[in-house]
Amino acid sequence: NAASDTAHKDMYKTVFAASPSNMALAHNLEWDYDVTGLDIPVFLASSTGNADENLVVNLEGLREIYDAIPSDTKLMLRRNDADHGDMLSFADGYMTAWFMWQLQGDETAARAFMGENAEILSNSYYQDVDKNF
Repeated sequence: NAASDTAHKDMYKTVFAASPSNMALAHNLEWDYDVTGLDIPVFLASSTGNADENLVVNLEGLREIYDAIPSDTKLMLRRNDADHGDMLSFADGYMTAWFMWQLQGDETAARAFMGENAEILSNSYYQDVDKNF
């Protein structure tokens, strides 16, 4: 919501969300959010672990969030051998590369995501990678 539903949303240049709550869960907990206004680069990361898979955000829920984001630059992926609580630390390298690329224009960092040979596409720790850029 900070980047899509505040008076200061124009201050945000990019978003990284680690295991974001699926939309139905967020609604039931009165944490509703709306990603349809996000026209900045967005990176969604979740896991295949029990808490994400069975409560927070499984593949279907992550896909629903991703598909609702209109941004021309967006990425989603899921980490194997991890769970909801791991995603801030396990995805840290990619989160750092994302911010270096998006905020500093770092072309070396961008190579983690860009092109047919992007590093993220061959990293066996991740699956369900989808990118639009």
